[in-house]
Amino acid sequence: MRRIFRTIDEVISSGILSNRSTSKSDALDRILKSTRLEDKIHAEIRKGDKTMDKIEAGCTAKLPTFPALSRDIYQSFYSLNVRRNDENSLSDTAKQFNGYILDSVMNGESYPTIKSVCEGRQLPAYDAATEFISNIANSLDDLLKKAGGDRGALNTLEKLARQEEDLMRGLDELLQKRGEEASSPEDDREIIDKANKAASKSRQVEAVGRQVRDNLIKNQEEVGVILAHAIQTAHDKAEETSQALAAWGAGEDDADPGQMELNRAVVERVRNSQTLTEVAKHLGRFKEMIAKARKNGYGYGRGEKYTLELGNDLSQVLTSEFSMLAIPEAIPLFLRKHQNKHLKQYKRREAVFKGGGDIVMCLDESSSTRADAPWGKAVALTIYILRSLMETIYHTHGKSSSAATRQ
Repeated sequence: MRRIFRTIDEVISSGILSNRSTSKSDALDRILKSTRLEDKIHAEIRKGDKTMDKIEAGCTAKLPTFPALSRDIYQSFYSLNVRRNDENSLSDTAKQFNGYILDSVMNGESYPTIKSVCEGRQLPAYDAATEFISNIANSLDDLLKKAGGDRGALNTLEKLARQEEDLMRGLDELLQKRGEEASSPEDDREIIDKANKAASKSRQVEAVGRQVRDNLIKNQEEVGVILAHAIQTAHDKAEETSQALAAWGAGEDDADPGQMELNRAVVERVRNSQTLTEVAKHLGRFKEMIAKARKNGYGYGRGEKYTLELGNDLSQVLTSEFSMLAIPEAIPLFLRKHQNKHLKQYKRREAVFKGGGDIVMCLDESSSTRADAPWGKAVALTIYILRSLMETIYHTHGKSSSAATRQ
């Protein structure tokens, strides 16, 4: 063991304890941040899912940070604003293994596609996350072997991290005891020895952590195949859920428990029927297209009151304005404000229709349109009428546009 510290002054001045941003016991396994509302939403949707409970229980023995990975995957799919925890506050296993898996997903080519289906939508995001985690759980032994190598570097990393934490805690207790009581040379030698062991263990943790990362990079092709399959099946599951909800879902996808249960039942019913799955695939898309077309057709909700304005529309004038009519001396003031359009009234959002766009006409000039051909006179007359109609529309529209411009 390399001796870094030889005197008690070197230990105290090094700040070996203060250099750590957080203790190993307080380190976070979660890579991504989440709000209380997002945690509550996830807890509600996760409640009663015995399949995921069984998967996480079986994988936690192999990888203690597996539940945190499951939660982070859902967060990456669902959250509108994906934020990360400070790198220094993460546990070593989460930093090296979970971080690699999460970065591979979020930096992959398929991530924007699955994000567009799941973002802000609880059920599609949860179904996608559970499908992804199920695939990762089935391949977890292979992934851990790729990360740890033949010597099991990932397991070694966890053991070394626990040993480092024990040494740091013991060093902290010795330094506190020294500050409270008179120290002896034996106590100082014990502190120096403990500090050297802790520093050595810290270097080992860093070395094994780099080894785990190097193994994952070395085997990135094999790991990439596993992750690509998992993300593809997750995207298919999210699409299936989204289409079922678009076709027969109970309103918006929110946190209402009753509505969530109904949506779950709808999705399960559709998923168990090949016919309903095919119908939802097309019906859901058409309903989505219609909804988007309706949004484009109107600028605002019809008849919605949203502010005040000045005018003389008696059907929208505020009641307080009519109070002037109760006083004979104020009646002329009311009439004057009415004439000048200065009465306070509600302003409503009115429907704003989009134009139909340009009219494209194809004129057939083949031999069948000649006057001496069969139906030729009818076709020629139709073309003449259409041309006249187009010219009339053009001139009328041009004159009205010019008049509007002059005004």
